[in-house]
Amino acid sequence: MAQHQLFLCVVALVIASAYACNSNVDCNLNGVCTNGACQCDYSWSGENCTTLNFQPATPFTGSYGYSPNVTAWGGLPVKVGNTYHLLVTEIINHCGLCTWGSNSHVIHATSNNLLGPYTYQNEALPLWSHNPHIIVDNSTGTPVYLLFHIGTADGGVTPQVCNGEDERRVRSPDASGVLHVATDPAGPYTPQNPPGLGGCNNPAPYVFPNGTILLVCSQGGTNVWYADSWKGPWNGRSINYSGDPGTGIWEDPFIWRDKRGVFKMLAHVYPQGGQMPHYWTRVSGFAYSYDGFDWVQQPWQPYTNVVQTTNGPYAYTTRERPKIFFDTDGTPLALFNGVAEGTNCWDCKLQCGVDWTFNLAVAIAP
Repeated sequence: MAQHQLFLCVVALVIASAYACNSNVDCNLNGVCTNGACQCDYSWSGENCTTLNFQPATPFTGSYGYSPNVTAWGGLPVKVGNTYHLLVTEIINHCGLCTWGSNSHVIHATSNNLLGPYTYQNEALPLWSHNPHIIVDNSTGTPVYLLFHIGTADGGVTPQVCNGEDERRVRSPDASGVLHVATDPAGPYTPQNPPGLGGCNNPAPYVFPNGTILLVCSQGGTNVWYADSWKGPWNGRSINYSGDPGTGIWEDPFIWRDKRGVFKMLAHVYPQGGQMPHYWTRVSGFAYSYDGFDWVQQPWQPYTNVVQTTNGPYAYTTRERPKIFFDTDGTPLALFNGVAEGTNCWDCKLQCGVDWTFNLAVAIAP
């Protein structure tokens, strides 16, 4: 009996040592290492604090695009008073996402509920504009709404008129992106051309309390811009990525700075060109940084394509464009994504005729 108990103790020690942490880095800076174990911040779980916690979602709903039935993509709200203002991509003329390069514009919708549903109010940016990210600059005492996006938003693209199979996949010739600014989330938004700011694919901004701004872009070329103010002058450089990104290509970054002053990133991850599986289950990536320029990537998914609902798990074919809405004290409240239903193919979103997508919000668990 004594030998058996000793054997069990040894096995327990071996198992424990396999997950032991030595510092907060071993907890991915989403918790603290205490007595060799990660004590995760409330919104994170897992032995290494790598998984976001969510509340069960209401099944078959969306924040925008689900009902009424329009194609929407990405988007994040800001709160003014008791109203949430969502700036999100909408595809016009009854078309699906495969026409995003010709039929995208950014609309403004409102709700009294963070998770929606949101009601259309007005067009914020005309064709061709896509993948918006709104952020508030409060450094002067008066809120300034910075709307980053891709596309020129000048009405210079001729849209398609769709009837299901009549859709054609067209890419816009210009996806470099610009900045529009307003004093109200409803607009009107004025185009800006601050000195030094170049193109940014799928922009992810962060504004410090003093107005200093950091803008991270999808990987490739100059993919981080920074300035003392959104007015510029801006400087750019390439991000230095290290760590283990796992399988797939990272895009659609979203960045924030946590209570410890550490930068965090969520990203969409999609299959590399030579892989292209019919059904791709990895949709997300996580990275951290101390300065916003040097990032450590991780191979684990902070969330998957499966959403736990009050009726059980539900798998979306893809879950992209991650953005977190934070309370005024920095508490993460909800994750917003662009999602697609339908058959089990990760790229159905770009198969004309079955490319309906919408904006989904899921509450983060306290």
